Amino acid sequence: MGALTIFAATAVLNWTMPDGRIVTETYDLEPVDGGVRLEVSRDKILSMKAKSLDITPDFARARKGDDGFWVFSSGECGTFRCDEGKAECNRWQLMSVYGMKTPKCTFAAIVKKLKYYFTTRVTAKGGEYRMSCVLGEELCRAPYEDFEIEFRMLEGKEATMGGIARAYRDYQIKRGAAKPLKERAASNAVLRAAIDSPEIRIRQAWKPVPPLVLEQTPEDEPPVTPHVTFDRVVDIARSLKAAGVKNAELCLVGWNIGGHDGRWPQSFPAEPVLGGDAKLKECVKAVRDMGYLIVPHGNYLDAYRIADSWDEEWLAKTADGGFPESSGAWGGGKSMRICPQRAYERFMSRDMWRMGAYGFKGLGYFDVVSIVPADECHDPRHPVNRDEGAKWWGKGAALSKRVFGGFASEGAFDHFVGDLDSALYVSFNDPSKLNVGLVDRMAPFPQLVYNGVFAMNPFTRTVNFTAQERYWQLKLIEFGGRPTFYFYSKFKHDGKNWMGDGDLGCATDAELEKSVAKIKEGADIYAQLSPLQYEFMEEHDHLGGDVWRTTYSNGTRVYVNYGMTAATADGISVPAEGWRTVQLTNR
Repeated sequence: MGALTIFAATAVLNWTMPDGRIVTETYDLEPVDGGVRLEVSRDKILSMKAKSLDITPDFARARKGDDGFWVFSSGECGTFRCDEGKAECNRWQLMSVYGMKTPKCTFAAIVKKLKYYFTTRVTAKGGEYRMSCVLGEELCRAPYEDFEIEFRMLEGKEATMGGIARAYRDYQIKRGAAKPLKERAASNAVLRAAIDSPEIRIRQAWKPVPPLVLEQTPEDEPPVTPHVTFDRVVDIARSLKAAGVKNAELCLVGWNIGGHDGRWPQSFPAEPVLGGDAKLKECVKAVRDMGYLIVPHGNYLDAYRIADSWDEEWLAKTADGGFPESSGAWGGGKSMRICPQRAYERFMSRDMWRMGAYGFKGLGYFDVVSIVPADECHDPRHPVNRDEGAKWWGKGAALSKRVFGGFASEGAFDHFVGDLDSALYVSFNDPSKLNVGLVDRMAPFPQLVYNGVFAMNPFTRTVNFTAQERYWQLKLIEFGGRPTFYFYSKFKHDGKNWMGDGDLGCATDAELEKSVAKIKEGADIYAQLSPLQYEFMEEHDHLGGDVWRTTYSNGTRVYVNYGMTAATADGISVPAEGWRTVQLTNR
Protein backbone atom coordinates (compact mmCIF):
# COMPACT_ATOMS: atom_id res chain seq x y z
CA MET A 1 0.00 0.00 0.00
CA GLY A 2 1.66 3.24 -1.08
CA ALA A 3 2.21 6.23 1.17
CA LEU A 4 -0.31 8.42 -0.69
CA THR A 5 -3.05 5.85 -0.12
CA ILE A 6 -2.15 5.51 3.53
CA PHE A 7 -2.32 9.27 4.03
CA ALA A 8 -5.78 9.35 2.51
CA ALA A 9 -7.11 6.50 4.65
CA THR A 10 -10.33 6.96 6.58
CA ALA A 11 -12.39 4.92 9.00
CA VAL A 12 -16.15 4.72 9.34
CA LEU A 13 -17.41 4.74 12.92
CA ASN A 14 -20.91 3.35 13.39
CA TRP A 15 -22.35 4.15 16.81
CA THR A 16 -25.34 1.94 17.70
CA MET A 17 -27.61 3.84 20.06
CA PRO A 18 -29.81 2.28 22.77
CA ASP A 19 -32.89 2.74 20.56
CA GLY A 20 -31.23 0.91 17.67
CA ARG A 21 -30.38 3.99 15.57
CA ILE A 22 -27.00 4.04 13.83
CA VAL A 23 -25.01 7.28 14.02
CA THR A 24 -22.25 7.25 11.38
CA GLU A 25 -19.09 9.34 11.45
CA THR A 26 -16.03 9.30 9.19
CA TYR A 27 -12.60 9.97 10.65
CA ASP A 28 -9.38 10.68 8.78
CA LEU A 29 -6.69 8.30 9.99
CA GLU A 30 -3.48 9.87 11.23
CA PRO A 31 -0.30 8.84 9.35
CA VAL A 32 2.38 7.25 11.54
CA ASP A 33 5.62 5.48 10.70
CA GLY A 34 4.62 2.33 8.83
CA GLY A 35 0.87 2.90 8.83
CA VAL A 36 -2.01 4.91 10.23
CA ARG A 37 -3.72 5.27 13.58
CA LEU A 38 -7.06 6.25 15.09
CA GLU A 39 -7.71 7.62 18.55
CA VAL A 40 -11.14 8.20 20.07
CA SER A 41 -11.11 9.97 23.40
CA ARG A 42 -12.77 8.56 26.48
CA ASP A 43 -14.82 11.75 26.75
CA LYS A 44 -16.09 11.29 23.19
CA ILE A 45 -17.11 7.69 23.86
CA LEU A 46 -18.94 8.68 27.04
CA SER A 47 -20.67 11.62 25.37
CA MET A 48 -22.18 9.40 22.66
CA LYS A 49 -23.98 7.20 25.22
CA ALA A 50 -23.93 4.46 22.61
CA LYS A 51 -24.58 0.77 23.05
CA SER A 52 -21.67 -0.21 20.78
CA LEU A 53 -19.13 1.22 18.36
CA ASP A 54 -18.10 -0.48 15.11
CA ILE A 55 -14.85 0.85 13.56
CA THR A 56 -14.03 -0.09 9.95
CA PRO A 57 -11.15 1.48 8.00
CA ASP A 58 -11.68 1.88 4.28
CA PHE A 59 -8.89 -0.61 3.46
CA ALA A 60 -10.37 -3.43 5.64
CA ARG A 61 -12.70 -4.49 2.86
CA ALA A 62 -12.70 -7.24 0.22
CA ARG A 63 -14.99 -9.00 -2.20
CA LYS A 64 -15.91 -12.64 -2.57
CA GLY A 65 -13.26 -14.30 -4.73
CA ASP A 66 -10.44 -11.90 -3.81
CA ASP A 67 -7.06 -13.34 -2.93
CA GLY A 68 -6.18 -12.93 0.71
CA PHE A 69 -7.43 -13.79 4.18
CA TRP A 70 -8.45 -12.44 7.59
CA VAL A 71 -7.24 -13.72 10.96
CA PHE A 72 -8.38 -13.34 14.56
CA SER A 73 -5.96 -13.31 17.48
CA SER A 74 -7.33 -16.68 18.60
CA GLY A 75 -6.27 -18.31 15.31
CA GLU A 76 -9.59 -18.58 13.48
CA CYS A 77 -9.07 -17.39 9.93
CA GLY A 78 -10.82 -17.39 6.58
CA THR A 79 -10.61 -16.52 2.92
CA PHE A 80 -13.11 -14.54 0.88
CA ARG A 81 -15.39 -17.33 -0.34
CA CYS A 82 -18.86 -16.51 1.06
CA ASP A 83 -21.78 -14.31 0.08
CA GLU A 84 -23.22 -13.87 3.56
CA GLY A 85 -22.11 -14.45 7.11
CA LYS A 86 -20.57 -13.13 10.30
CA ALA A 87 -17.69 -14.27 12.50
CA GLU A 88 -16.70 -12.72 15.82
CA CYS A 89 -13.85 -12.99 18.28
CA ASN A 90 -14.91 -11.54 21.62
CA ARG A 91 -14.18 -13.40 24.87
CA TRP A 92 -11.35 -15.29 23.14
CA GLN A 93 -9.43 -12.16 22.12
CA LEU A 94 -6.10 -13.69 23.18
CA MET A 95 -4.04 -10.74 21.97
CA SER A 96 -4.71 -7.11 21.09
CA VAL A 97 -4.18 -7.72 17.37
CA TYR A 98 -5.94 -8.92 14.25
CA GLY A 99 -5.08 -8.77 10.58
CA MET A 100 -6.20 -8.93 6.98
CA LYS A 101 -4.69 -9.37 3.52
CA THR A 102 -6.57 -8.15 0.43
CA PRO A 103 -5.48 -7.35 -3.14
CA LYS A 104 -5.08 -3.74 -1.99
CA CYS A 105 -3.03 -4.13 1.19
CA THR A 106 -2.02 -6.25 4.16
CA PHE A 107 -2.29 -4.82 7.66
CA ALA A 108 -1.79 -5.73 11.30
CA ALA A 109 -4.29 -3.92 13.54
CA ILE A 110 -2.86 -3.36 17.02
CA VAL A 111 -5.20 -2.08 19.71
CA LYS A 112 -3.00 -0.06 22.04
CA LYS A 113 -5.53 1.46 24.43
CA LEU A 114 -8.86 0.18 25.72
CA LYS A 115 -7.57 -3.20 24.59
CA TYR A 116 -9.39 -5.42 27.07
CA TYR A 117 -12.74 -6.83 26.01
CA PHE A 118 -13.00 -5.42 22.50
CA THR A 119 -14.42 -7.62 19.75
CA THR A 120 -13.10 -8.37 16.27
CA ARG A 121 -15.82 -8.92 13.67
CA VAL A 122 -15.83 -10.04 10.04
CA THR A 123 -19.04 -9.70 8.04
CA ALA A 124 -19.96 -10.66 4.51
CA LYS A 125 -23.04 -9.16 2.90
CA GLY A 126 -23.81 -9.66 -0.78
CA GLY A 127 -20.23 -10.89 -1.22
CA GLU A 128 -18.81 -7.69 0.30
CA TYR A 129 -16.46 -8.33 3.23
CA ARG A 130 -15.43 -5.93 5.96
CA MET A 131 -13.34 -6.43 9.11
CA SER A 132 -14.07 -4.25 12.13
CA CYS A 133 -12.96 -3.51 15.65
CA VAL A 134 -16.00 -3.32 17.91
CA LEU A 135 -16.36 -1.76 21.33
CA GLY A 136 -19.30 -3.42 23.02
CA GLU A 137 -21.70 -2.14 25.64
CA GLU A 138 -19.26 -2.44 28.54
CA LEU A 139 -16.51 -0.40 26.88
CA CYS A 140 -18.94 2.20 25.52
CA ARG A 141 -20.70 2.58 28.86
CA ALA A 142 -17.58 2.78 31.01
CA PRO A 143 -14.36 3.20 29.00
CA TYR A 144 -11.41 3.16 31.38
CA GLU A 145 -9.15 5.15 29.01
CA ASP A 146 -9.01 6.59 25.48
CA PHE A 147 -9.24 4.15 22.59
CA GLU A 148 -6.27 3.82 20.24
CA ILE A 149 -5.66 1.47 17.33
CA GLU A 150 -2.75 1.41 14.89
CA PHE A 151 -2.85 -0.21 11.47
CA ARG A 152 0.62 -1.29 10.37
CA MET A 153 0.93 -1.79 6.62
CA LEU A 154 2.98 -4.77 5.43
CA GLU A 155 4.55 -5.23 2.00
CA GLY A 156 6.55 -7.79 0.08
CA LYS A 157 7.66 -10.79 2.14
CA GLU A 158 5.99 -9.31 5.21
CA ALA A 159 2.54 -9.37 3.60
CA THR A 160 1.73 -12.79 5.14
CA MET A 161 0.09 -14.13 8.26
CA GLY A 162 3.58 -14.53 9.68
CA GLY A 163 4.25 -10.89 8.88
CA ILE A 164 1.13 -9.80 10.74
CA ALA A 165 2.23 -11.85 13.74
CA ARG A 166 5.77 -10.42 13.59
CA ALA A 167 4.44 -6.87 13.58
CA TYR A 168 2.66 -7.51 16.87
CA ARG A 169 5.52 -9.55 18.36
CA ASP A 170 8.00 -6.79 17.52
CA TYR A 171 5.66 -4.23 19.08
CA GLN A 172 5.41 -6.28 22.28
CA ILE A 173 9.16 -6.86 22.55
CA LYS A 174 10.20 -3.31 21.68
CA ARG A 175 7.90 -1.81 24.31
CA GLY A 176 9.14 -4.27 26.93
CA ALA A 177 5.89 -6.19 27.38
CA ALA A 178 7.54 -9.45 26.29
CA LYS A 179 11.09 -10.80 26.33
CA PRO A 180 12.39 -13.68 24.19
CA LEU A 181 12.51 -17.01 25.97
CA LYS A 182 16.09 -17.57 24.83
CA GLU A 183 17.20 -14.47 26.74
CA ARG A 184 15.19 -15.28 29.87
CA ALA A 185 16.29 -18.92 30.00
CA ALA A 186 19.96 -17.96 29.66
CA SER A 187 19.88 -16.62 33.23
CA ASN A 188 17.24 -18.98 34.69
CA ALA A 189 18.27 -22.64 34.91
CA VAL A 190 14.87 -23.66 36.29
CA LEU A 191 13.06 -22.10 33.35
CA ARG A 192 15.43 -23.76 30.89
CA ALA A 193 14.92 -27.16 32.52
CA ALA A 194 11.14 -26.74 32.49
CA ILE A 195 10.93 -25.72 28.83
CA ASP A 196 13.13 -28.69 27.91
CA SER A 197 10.69 -30.98 29.74
CA PRO A 198 7.20 -32.22 28.99
CA GLU A 199 4.73 -31.24 31.69
CA ILE A 200 3.17 -34.17 33.56
CA ARG A 201 0.08 -33.17 35.50
CA ILE A 202 -1.15 -35.59 38.15
CA ARG A 203 -4.71 -35.17 39.38
CA GLN A 204 -4.48 -36.63 42.86
CA ALA A 205 -7.82 -36.16 44.60
CA TRP A 206 -11.21 -34.59 44.03
CA LYS A 207 -14.81 -34.42 45.11
CA PRO A 208 -17.65 -35.22 42.66
CA VAL A 209 -17.88 -32.91 39.63
CA PRO A 210 -20.50 -31.62 38.93
CA PRO A 211 -20.86 -31.08 42.69
CA LEU A 212 -23.46 -32.85 44.77
CA VAL A 213 -23.64 -29.85 47.14
CA LEU A 214 -23.46 -26.30 45.71
CA GLU A 215 -22.93 -24.41 48.99
CA GLN A 216 -20.67 -26.66 51.05
CA THR A 217 -19.77 -26.55 54.73
CA PRO A 218 -17.36 -28.81 56.64
CA GLU A 219 -20.41 -30.71 57.87
CA ASP A 220 -21.94 -31.51 54.46
CA GLU A 221 -18.82 -31.47 52.27
CA PRO A 222 -18.72 -34.52 50.00
CA PRO A 223 -15.81 -36.86 50.73
CA VAL A 224 -12.53 -36.33 48.94
CA THR A 225 -11.56 -39.39 46.92
CA PRO A 226 -7.82 -40.13 46.68
CA HIS A 227 -6.55 -41.43 43.34
CA VAL A 228 -2.82 -40.70 43.48
CA THR A 229 -1.32 -40.39 46.96
CA PHE A 230 1.95 -38.59 47.56
CA ASP A 231 3.67 -41.98 47.83
CA ARG A 232 2.18 -42.96 44.46
CA VAL A 233 3.55 -39.76 42.90
CA VAL A 234 6.99 -40.98 43.90
CA ASP A 235 6.20 -44.31 42.22
CA ILE A 236 5.34 -42.41 39.02
CA ALA A 237 8.64 -40.54 39.14
CA ARG A 238 10.58 -43.77 39.71
CA SER A 239 8.81 -45.38 36.76
CA LEU A 240 9.67 -42.40 34.57
CA LYS A 241 13.31 -42.71 35.63
CA ALA A 242 13.36 -46.43 34.96
CA ALA A 243 11.84 -45.86 31.50
CA GLY A 244 14.61 -43.40 30.60
CA VAL A 245 12.59 -40.19 30.69
CA LYS A 246 15.40 -37.68 31.18
CA ASN A 247 13.48 -34.44 31.62
CA ALA A 248 10.08 -33.95 33.24
CA GLU A 249 8.13 -31.39 35.21
CA LEU A 250 5.49 -32.88 37.48
CA CYS A 251 2.55 -30.71 38.52
CA LEU A 252 0.46 -31.86 41.50
CA VAL A 253 -3.22 -31.13 40.88
CA GLY A 254 -5.47 -31.54 43.91
CA TRP A 255 -2.66 -31.79 46.50
CA ASN A 256 -4.46 -29.11 48.49
CA ILE A 257 -7.15 -29.40 51.14
CA GLY A 258 -10.40 -30.53 49.54
CA GLY A 259 -8.63 -31.87 46.46
CA HIS A 260 -8.82 -30.35 42.99
CA ASP A 261 -10.98 -27.19 43.04
CA GLY A 262 -12.13 -28.18 46.51
CA ARG A 263 -11.81 -25.14 48.79
CA TRP A 264 -10.18 -22.27 46.90
CA PRO A 265 -8.65 -19.91 47.86
CA GLN A 266 -7.78 -22.13 50.81
CA SER A 267 -4.85 -24.40 49.95
CA PHE A 268 -3.52 -25.60 53.29
CA PRO A 269 -2.95 -28.08 54.75
CA ALA A 270 -2.08 -30.65 52.13
CA GLU A 271 -5.03 -33.02 51.70
CA PRO A 272 -4.90 -35.59 54.55
CA VAL A 273 -6.22 -38.52 52.48
CA LEU A 274 -3.13 -38.14 50.26
CA GLY A 275 -0.73 -38.22 53.22
CA GLY A 276 -0.81 -34.65 54.51
CA ASP A 277 1.97 -32.11 54.83
CA ALA A 278 4.70 -34.49 55.98
CA LYS A 279 4.20 -36.88 53.06
CA LEU A 280 4.00 -34.00 50.58
CA LYS A 281 7.41 -32.73 51.69
CA GLU A 282 8.85 -36.24 51.37
CA CYS A 283 7.30 -36.55 47.91
CA VAL A 284 8.69 -33.26 46.64
CA LYS A 285 12.17 -34.08 47.93
CA ALA A 286 12.14 -37.56 46.42
CA VAL A 287 11.04 -36.29 43.00
CA ARG A 288 13.63 -33.53 42.98
CA ASP A 289 16.34 -35.95 44.09
CA MET A 290 15.57 -37.92 40.91
CA GLY A 291 16.36 -34.80 38.88
CA TYR A 292 12.80 -33.83 38.00
CA LEU A 293 11.01 -30.55 38.60
CA ILE A 294 7.82 -30.57 40.64
CA VAL A 295 5.32 -27.75 41.16
CA PRO A 296 1.94 -27.08 42.76
CA HIS A 297 -1.37 -26.37 41.04
CA GLY A 298 -3.14 -23.40 42.64
CA ASN A 299 -6.06 -21.09 41.94
CA TYR A 300 -6.65 -17.48 42.98
CA LEU A 301 -9.50 -16.61 40.65
CA ASP A 302 -12.17 -19.00 41.96
CA ALA A 303 -13.56 -19.06 45.49
CA TYR A 304 -15.88 -21.38 47.43
CA ARG A 305 -17.84 -20.64 50.59
CA ILE A 306 -16.26 -23.59 52.34
CA ALA A 307 -12.86 -21.84 52.35
CA ASP A 308 -11.70 -21.08 55.91
CA SER A 309 -10.98 -17.48 54.83
CA TRP A 310 -14.38 -16.88 53.19
CA ASP A 311 -15.38 -13.22 53.19
CA GLU A 312 -17.52 -11.50 50.58
CA GLU A 313 -15.35 -8.40 51.06
CA TRP A 314 -12.63 -9.85 48.81
CA LEU A 315 -14.95 -11.03 46.05
CA ALA A 316 -15.15 -9.11 42.78
CA LYS A 317 -18.19 -6.84 42.47
CA THR A 318 -20.20 -5.64 39.49
CA ALA A 319 -21.08 -1.99 38.86
CA ASP A 320 -24.43 -2.45 40.64
CA GLY A 321 -22.79 -3.99 43.70
CA GLY A 322 -23.58 -7.60 42.82
CA PHE A 323 -21.26 -10.43 41.92
CA PRO A 324 -19.92 -11.34 38.47
CA GLU A 325 -21.23 -14.42 36.74
CA SER A 326 -20.11 -17.54 38.56
CA SER A 327 -17.07 -19.36 37.24
CA GLY A 328 -19.17 -22.53 37.31
CA ALA A 329 -19.69 -25.37 39.73
CA TRP A 330 -16.77 -27.66 40.55
CA GLY A 331 -15.63 -29.84 43.41
CA GLY A 332 -16.08 -27.12 46.00
CA GLY A 333 -19.57 -26.22 44.81
CA LYS A 334 -20.64 -22.98 43.18
CA SER A 335 -17.56 -20.83 42.57
CA MET A 336 -17.29 -17.05 42.81
CA ARG A 337 -14.69 -14.65 41.38
CA ILE A 338 -12.00 -13.05 43.56
CA CYS A 339 -11.07 -9.41 42.94
CA PRO A 340 -7.62 -9.42 41.27
CA GLN A 341 -6.25 -6.89 43.76
CA ARG A 342 -7.51 -8.80 46.78
CA ALA A 343 -6.32 -12.09 45.24
CA TYR A 344 -2.78 -10.78 45.33
CA GLU A 345 -2.93 -8.87 48.60
CA ARG A 346 -4.78 -11.49 50.65
CA PHE A 347 -3.65 -14.76 49.15
CA MET A 348 -0.96 -14.93 46.47
CA SER A 349 1.51 -12.70 48.31
CA ARG A 350 1.43 -15.04 51.32
CA ASP A 351 0.41 -18.47 50.09
CA MET A 352 3.03 -18.84 47.36
CA TRP A 353 5.81 -18.59 49.94
CA ARG A 354 4.12 -21.27 52.05
CA MET A 355 3.90 -23.50 48.97
CA GLY A 356 7.55 -22.81 48.26
CA ALA A 357 8.41 -24.13 51.72
CA TYR A 358 7.37 -27.62 50.61
CA GLY A 359 10.36 -27.53 48.24
CA PHE A 360 8.54 -27.08 44.91
CA LYS A 361 10.63 -25.88 41.98
CA GLY A 362 9.62 -25.26 38.35
CA LEU A 363 6.86 -23.30 36.62
CA GLY A 364 4.38 -22.74 39.43
CA TYR A 365 0.94 -23.39 37.92
CA PHE A 366 -1.93 -21.08 38.88
CA ASP A 367 -5.14 -21.89 37.12
CA VAL A 368 -7.54 -19.99 34.87
CA VAL A 369 -6.10 -16.44 34.91
CA SER A 370 -4.53 -16.68 31.44
CA ILE A 371 -7.54 -18.31 29.80
CA VAL A 372 -10.11 -15.62 30.63
CA PRO A 373 -10.14 -11.87 29.93
CA ALA A 374 -8.64 -9.68 32.64
CA ASP A 375 -11.16 -9.12 35.44
CA GLU A 376 -12.49 -5.87 36.84
CA CYS A 377 -13.97 -5.06 40.25
CA HIS A 378 -16.28 -2.23 41.32
CA ASP A 379 -16.01 -2.63 45.07
CA PRO A 380 -15.18 0.91 46.33
CA ARG A 381 -12.69 -0.59 48.80
CA HIS A 382 -10.62 -2.15 45.99
CA PRO A 383 -11.83 -0.94 42.58
CA VAL A 384 -9.86 -2.09 39.53
CA ASN A 385 -10.53 -1.74 35.82
CA ARG A 386 -9.50 -4.46 33.40
CA ASP A 387 -6.11 -2.92 32.77
CA GLU A 388 -5.42 -2.72 36.50
CA GLY A 389 -6.80 -6.23 37.01
CA ALA A 390 -4.31 -7.56 34.46
CA LYS A 391 -1.48 -5.84 36.35
CA TRP A 392 -2.51 -7.46 39.65
CA TRP A 393 -2.52 -10.89 38.02
CA GLY A 394 0.86 -10.02 36.55
CA LYS A 395 2.19 -9.32 40.05
CA GLY A 396 1.13 -12.82 41.04
CA ALA A 397 2.84 -14.30 38.00
CA ALA A 398 6.03 -12.40 38.78
CA LEU A 399 5.93 -13.64 42.38
CA SER A 400 5.59 -17.24 41.17
CA LYS A 401 8.78 -16.74 39.19
CA ARG A 402 10.58 -15.56 42.33
CA VAL A 403 9.29 -18.40 44.50
CA PHE A 404 9.38 -21.37 42.13
CA GLY A 405 11.46 -20.23 39.16
CA GLY A 406 8.66 -19.71 36.66
CA PHE A 407 4.93 -19.27 36.04
CA ALA A 408 2.40 -21.29 34.05
CA SER A 409 -1.35 -21.04 33.68
CA GLU A 410 -4.21 -22.45 31.67
CA GLY A 411 -4.30 -20.36 28.49
CA ALA A 412 -2.56 -17.88 26.21
CA PHE A 413 -4.22 -14.53 26.93
CA ASP A 414 -1.32 -12.11 26.85
CA HIS A 415 -2.28 -9.57 29.51
CA PHE A 416 0.84 -10.47 31.54
CA VAL A 417 2.91 -12.02 28.76
CA GLY A 418 6.15 -10.78 30.29
CA ASP A 419 5.73 -13.28 33.14
CA LEU A 420 4.00 -16.19 31.38
CA ASP A 421 6.30 -19.15 30.68
CA SER A 422 3.90 -21.89 29.59
CA ALA A 423 0.21 -22.37 28.72
CA LEU A 424 -1.65 -25.62 29.39
CA TYR A 425 -3.59 -25.14 26.16
CA VAL A 426 -4.36 -22.33 23.75
CA SER A 427 -7.74 -23.36 22.37
CA PHE A 428 -10.76 -25.55 23.12
CA ASN A 429 -11.57 -25.75 19.40
CA ASP A 430 -11.44 -28.88 17.30
CA PRO A 431 -9.61 -27.63 14.18
CA SER A 432 -10.80 -30.64 12.16
CA LYS A 433 -14.40 -29.35 12.43
CA LEU A 434 -13.90 -25.63 11.97
CA ASN A 435 -14.73 -25.10 8.30
CA VAL A 436 -18.04 -23.45 9.23
CA GLY A 437 -19.50 -20.15 8.04
CA LEU A 438 -16.82 -17.58 7.28
CA VAL A 439 -14.14 -19.53 9.17
CA ASP A 440 -11.93 -21.80 7.08
CA ARG A 441 -9.56 -23.21 9.70
CA MET A 442 -7.49 -22.69 12.82
CA ALA A 443 -4.05 -21.22 12.17
CA PRO A 444 -1.24 -21.18 14.77
CA PHE A 445 -1.49 -17.40 14.96
CA PRO A 446 -0.81 -17.18 18.72
CA GLN A 447 2.21 -19.39 18.13
CA LEU A 448 3.40 -17.23 15.23
CA VAL A 449 3.40 -14.35 17.68
CA TYR A 450 4.68 -15.99 20.85
CA ASN A 451 6.59 -19.18 20.08
CA GLY A 452 10.03 -18.24 21.37
CA VAL A 453 8.44 -16.10 24.11
CA PHE A 454 6.49 -18.72 26.08
CA ALA A 455 5.64 -22.38 25.52
CA MET A 456 2.17 -23.57 24.54
CA ASN A 457 0.24 -26.79 24.19
CA PRO A 458 -2.05 -25.88 21.27
CA PHE A 459 -5.39 -27.60 21.98
CA THR A 460 -7.22 -29.30 24.81
CA ARG A 461 -7.22 -32.47 22.71
CA THR A 462 -3.44 -32.40 22.28
CA VAL A 463 -3.09 -33.11 26.01
CA ASN A 464 -1.80 -36.71 26.28
CA PHE A 465 -0.95 -36.42 22.59
CA THR A 466 0.64 -39.86 22.24
CA ALA A 467 -2.46 -41.45 23.77
CA GLN A 468 -4.81 -39.62 21.36
CA GLU A 469 -5.65 -40.21 17.72
CA ARG A 470 -2.77 -39.69 15.27
CA TYR A 471 -4.36 -36.43 14.05
CA TRP A 472 -3.80 -34.84 17.46
CA GLN A 473 -0.24 -36.10 17.70
CA LEU A 474 0.53 -34.40 14.39
CA LYS A 475 -1.35 -31.24 15.34
CA LEU A 476 0.88 -30.72 18.39
CA ILE A 477 3.97 -31.08 16.19
CA GLU A 478 2.59 -28.79 13.45
CA PHE A 479 1.72 -26.08 16.01
CA GLY A 480 5.02 -26.30 17.89
CA GLY A 481 3.56 -27.52 21.17
CA ARG A 482 5.18 -28.30 24.47
CA PRO A 483 3.66 -31.68 25.39
CA THR A 484 1.37 -31.89 28.40
CA PHE A 485 0.50 -35.26 29.89
CA TYR A 486 -2.29 -35.66 32.41
CA PHE A 487 -2.99 -38.51 34.81
CA TYR A 488 -6.77 -38.63 35.21
CA SER A 489 -7.65 -35.91 32.73
CA LYS A 490 -11.07 -37.60 32.62
CA PHE A 491 -12.44 -36.96 36.10
CA LYS A 492 -15.96 -35.56 35.69
CA HIS A 493 -18.73 -37.99 36.50
CA ASP A 494 -20.98 -36.44 33.82
CA GLY A 495 -18.59 -37.74 31.14
CA LYS A 496 -17.79 -34.32 29.66
CA ASN A 497 -14.07 -34.75 29.08
CA TRP A 498 -12.79 -31.73 27.16
CA MET A 499 -9.27 -33.15 26.93
CA GLY A 500 -10.32 -36.10 24.80
CA ASP A 501 -10.54 -39.81 25.47
CA GLY A 502 -6.82 -40.61 25.62
CA ASP A 503 -6.02 -40.67 29.33
CA LEU A 504 -3.33 -41.84 31.74
CA GLY A 505 -3.83 -43.69 35.00
CA CYS A 506 -1.87 -45.47 37.69
CA ALA A 507 -4.42 -47.47 39.68
CA THR A 508 -2.31 -50.58 39.13
CA ASP A 509 1.36 -51.11 38.31
CA ALA A 510 0.37 -52.41 34.87
CA GLU A 511 -1.65 -49.27 34.16
CA LEU A 512 1.24 -47.11 35.38
CA GLU A 513 3.68 -48.93 33.10
CA LYS A 514 1.40 -48.38 30.12
CA SER A 515 0.98 -44.68 30.95
CA VAL A 516 4.71 -44.13 31.39
CA ALA A 517 5.32 -45.75 28.00
CA LYS A 518 3.10 -43.09 26.41
CA ILE A 519 5.00 -40.36 28.23
CA LYS A 520 8.34 -41.81 27.13
CA GLU A 521 7.12 -41.89 23.53
CA GLY A 522 6.15 -38.24 23.74
CA ALA A 523 9.32 -37.24 25.58
CA ASP A 524 11.43 -38.79 22.82
CA ILE A 525 9.54 -36.79 20.17
CA TYR A 526 9.87 -33.61 22.21
CA ALA A 527 13.61 -34.14 22.69
CA GLN A 528 13.94 -33.62 18.92
CA LEU A 529 11.71 -30.55 18.85
CA SER A 530 12.25 -28.78 22.19
CA PRO A 531 15.07 -26.53 20.84
CA LEU A 532 12.42 -24.88 18.65
CA GLN A 533 10.75 -23.49 21.78
CA TYR A 534 13.54 -20.91 21.87
CA GLU A 535 13.04 -19.84 18.25
CA PHE A 536 10.37 -17.60 16.80
CA MET A 537 7.81 -19.28 14.56
CA GLU A 538 8.01 -17.21 11.38
CA GLU A 539 5.61 -18.75 8.85
CA HIS A 540 2.99 -21.46 8.54
CA ASP A 541 2.02 -22.62 5.04
CA HIS A 542 -0.25 -25.12 3.37
CA LEU A 543 1.76 -26.83 0.66
CA GLY A 544 -1.18 -28.56 -0.97
CA GLY A 545 -2.94 -31.82 -0.25
CA ASP A 546 -2.43 -32.86 3.36
CA VAL A 547 0.98 -31.28 3.92
CA TRP A 548 1.72 -28.23 6.09
CA ARG A 549 5.03 -26.50 6.72
CA THR A 550 6.04 -24.54 9.83
CA THR A 551 9.17 -22.38 9.55
CA TYR A 552 11.27 -21.17 12.48
CA SER A 553 13.74 -18.30 12.87
CA ASN A 554 16.78 -20.59 12.95
CA GLY A 555 15.91 -21.98 9.52
CA THR A 556 14.25 -25.18 10.73
CA ARG A 557 11.25 -26.34 8.75
CA VAL A 558 8.80 -28.87 10.18
CA TYR A 559 6.70 -30.72 7.59
CA VAL A 560 3.55 -32.53 8.69
CA ASN A 561 1.58 -34.87 6.42
CA TYR A 562 -1.94 -35.82 7.50
CA GLY A 563 -2.49 -38.02 4.45
CA MET A 564 -2.61 -41.79 4.37
CA THR A 565 0.16 -41.93 1.77
CA ALA A 566 3.65 -40.40 1.64
CA ALA A 567 3.87 -36.98 0.02
CA THR A 568 6.60 -34.78 -1.42
CA ALA A 569 6.78 -31.02 -0.80
CA ASP A 570 9.70 -28.65 -1.39
CA GLY A 571 11.52 -31.74 -2.64
CA ILE A 572 11.12 -33.30 0.82
CA SER A 573 9.48 -36.69 1.26
CA VAL A 574 7.13 -36.71 4.24
CA PRO A 575 5.85 -40.12 5.41
CA ALA A 576 2.17 -40.95 5.58
CA GLU A 577 0.59 -39.55 8.75
CA GLY A 578 4.08 -38.42 9.67
CA TRP A 579 6.47 -35.52 9.99
CA ARG A 580 9.99 -34.43 9.19
CA THR A 581 12.30 -31.61 10.17
CA VAL A 582 14.71 -29.99 7.72
CA GLN A 583 17.39 -27.46 8.58
CA LEU A 584 18.03 -24.86 5.87
CA THR A 585 21.74 -24.34 5.25
CA ASN A 586 21.63 -21.23 3.06
CA ARG A 587 20.49 -18.74 5.68
